[in-house]
This record gives sequence, C-alpha cells and structure tokens, in this order.
Amino acid sequence: MAKKLEKKFEESIIKPERQLLWYKFSEADPERHYWNFLIINKAEEIEKIKQKLYDNLKPIISEKVIFKSPVMGQGYLFSELFCIESAVCEIDFSRIYNGRVKHDSKRLYPRKKNSGWYDLEDKILIGDI
Repeated sequence: MAKKLEKKFEESIIKPERQLLWYKFSEADPERHYWNFLIINKAEEIEKIKQKLYDNLKPIISEKVIFKSPVMGQGYLFSELFCIESAVCEIDFSRIYNGRVKHDSKRLYPRKKNSGWYDLEDKILIGDI
C-alpha cells in the first residue's frame, strides 16, 4: 500500500519541461516592439537560444533581465525571464528553438513593476510551469 501511495505521489509531481515562451507588445510612435521571453532549459542551452534571439532582433534598443533561477527539484534546469526592446516585429521561431515554443499572453503580459513578476517566479521555482 505504501509503495502504491509513493508511486501516485511521484506521478503527481509536476515536471517542468524545456520550453521557450514569448509575448510581444508594441508601440506605434516610434515603432517599438517589446518582447518578453521565458526560457526553461539547461544553462548552456539558454545562452544559445538567447544568442539566436539577439541575432534575429538586431538592432536591439534595450534588454532587461527580470529574473534567473534554478527550477526546484530539477538540478539541471534553469529559467530566465527577460525583455528585449527592438524595432523588429516578427521572429521565425523555427530558426530559434526546435523544442516547445509557445505564445503566452496569460503569464508574460507586461507588468508595471518588477515585483509584479513574483507570482510567475514562484510558479517556476516549484516547477509549476
């Protein structure tokens, strides 16, 4: 009985997956596009993905890292949330990352303050994303 309960508990634990989530919002005058990205992956893969994003969004007007953190219970997975301001309005994500890529307006919408991201950071830390 105890083994069955232990197995059910293990199956219920959320296992975060490697992914690239994004959201873009724009301003018309001057034309600017703000790209929010959340990458969950190995640290070295995050850097490779970021470099491809930089290459595709040139020229970059500004960049802001909102948070970086390990994913709890996954010693090899990390998360990084950052915003890039660019004049580029479209990206071909098939050239950026071959894994899961998803537009996520529900979680990556703009916040007025950095503290507005705490709810998302908490979910990532416990592996609930």
